[in-house]
Amino acid sequence: MGGTRVVDLSGIQVVDNHCHPLERFDAPLDRRRWHSLFTESDYEVRGEHVTRDMVYLRRLTRRLAGHLGCAADEEQLLTERAARGHAAMTSDLFADAGIGGLVVDLGFPDPSVGLPMETLVPDGRYCALLRLEPLFQRLVAEHAMLEELLAIVDAELADLRGAGFGGVKSVAGYRTGLEIRPWGREEVELSFAQARAEVARTGAVRLGHKPLLDTLLLRALAKASEQELPVQFHVGYGDRDVDLRLANPLHLRHVLEAPELAGAKIVLLHGCWPYWREGAFLASVYPNTYLDISFGIPFLGRAELAATTAGALAVAPFSKVMYSSDGARVPEIFWLSAHDGRELIGSALDAMVSSGELGLDEAEKVGYRVLAGNAAEVYGLKG
Repeated sequence: MGGTRVVDLSGIQVVDNHCHPLERFDAPLDRRRWHSLFTESDYEVRGEHVTRDMVYLRRLTRRLAGHLGCAADEEQLLTERAARGHAAMTSDLFADAGIGGLVVDLGFPDPSVGLPMETLVPDGRYCALLRLEPLFQRLVAEHAMLEELLAIVDAELADLRGAGFGGVKSVAGYRTGLEIRPWGREEVELSFAQARAEVARTGAVRLGHKPLLDTLLLRALAKASEQELPVQFHVGYGDRDVDLRLANPLHLRHVLEAPELAGAKIVLLHGCWPYWREGAFLASVYPNTYLDISFGIPFLGRAELAATTAGALAVAPFSKVMYSSDGARVPEIFWLSAHDGRELIGSALDAMVSSGELGLDEAEKVGYRVLAGNAAEVYGLKG
């Protein structure tokens, strides 16, 4: 077909299956703060070149400058951004990106700086997720007895929809790893004692205590399963402190196979990058497992995003793959991701049409499902 595009996904309003609130900025962003938004590195330690010399920021700078009608220069871009204002930039970029639905993890950024997101999409097209680890950390700090803690966790999660949540989210992959499993009572009690000792020393706890965290997670997942709610797991690429070896989705085997958790829809985030083959495999063999392809974070070049997208669609069922941005803090990540997502999913489907694997009508239906339909179904969004 001479390279001509045949699959047109430009008119699809995307449902962003995995994102975070925008941040309230009290002053225009300077170059230093701007760079810090596009890296998982410790910016203060590593220096500006970490972000400046990554192709993701170069791509964003060029495309955003084209949209705003200014030079592809960071200083001019930030000047133009400041002149327009954060609210106007958000409205403009969300409209241009065609974002029609949001599934938002409220656990990051801090609620004190986050902005409400439900007003950015039509009624019924917004879903809030409860991040589990901050809840667990608060409850561990508040309760000195293990049995009391377990009971209150069950009570807190008994009616998630009634509490305003359409699902839950775990970042255990960045804390103690994804090999979440049952532990013996003595191990859990020792782990709880260690967590409480941390509370006594510091006044709070960061749950790096694996037997305790696994135990609380399995109880939470059981509650989500009873309520037939989706559960998101951060997988692969993520926070600077992740041990990537422990964030491989293959470690989730117990969670995926436990009969008592079968009612939960398990969503593997970030395309599991760099474990996208493993993630696509799991989505292809476990009926309750879905694969999210994030086009914003990881901060990847187009070539790697294209390879991940094409590979995922070549292995996982089309009904199990969902678009996302993992956007947070600034609207530019949401905006660029929506455009990249349509283009790269369309390119992968073009290749399938050209090779005779799909008909054009089939490919366009697949594109809609991946960009919007699957997420709307999983999270119960209207429209």
